[in-house]
Amino acid sequence: MAKIVEVSQTVGGANEWRRARRPEHKLVRKEAILAAARYLVDTEGVEGTTLSDIARQANLSKANCYRYFENREAVLLQVVLEETRDWTDAIVDGLYRLSRNGDVRVVSELLVSETLKRPRLCELISSMWTVLEQNVSAEVLADFKHEFRKVASQWTTALVEVLPKLSEDQAKQFSLFFLLFIGSAWPACKVSPVMEQLMLRKEFANLEVDLKTTLHSHTVTLLKGLLAL
Repeated sequence: MAKIVEVSQTVGGANEWRRARRPEHKLVRKEAILAAARYLVDTEGVEGTTLSDIARQANLSKANCYRYFENREAVLLQVVLEETRDWTDAIVDGLYRLSRNGDVRVVSELLVSETLKRPRLCELISSMWTVLEQNVSAEVLADFKHEFRKVASQWTTALVEVLPKLSEDQAKQFSLFFLLFIGSAWPACKVSPVMEQLMLRKEFANLEVDLKTTLHSHTVTLLKGLLAL
């Protein structure tokens, strides 16, 4: 939060933002918005994160947030890109450490392990298609899709290196399905207080979904199926 102080001033005993005029100040303010969004997704989830809350957490007015992002969903899509870049870097690095003709189970373990380290990304992906992409302009969505595909292509390329029998098109298909696995499995694994009570009953004890097991089994099955084609 030290950078925020650089572009703020004390007025009437309270810290308030000066109007950001210099490019570096605008970057600091934009990062403050994104940092606030990351914190709120971690603590409140996507559903509980509003633009008003983001502004308050960033020590900004809601009107100031609109200078940088068109709405809450645009902010969160930018966070998706940041998280996806970090996730992709880790996956690519891990894949290139594996031998060619690698075991699909080892590949799956890597993908699942790096995914489970990033609950924020899982939370965002679970709302990406149904909420975030549905509530932004065509221009914002096009920019997001272009950048997201560019980032995702990095680990699909690495996947083909490790599993050379997998075609580039199959790797792209797999990457889409893996994201869909995350998006559907994550909310299923978030157990509400009511569900916790329900699972105490013997007849509902098997309703609990283990994210690691679910992702791993689906990933191995899909990779084996694609390689068998």
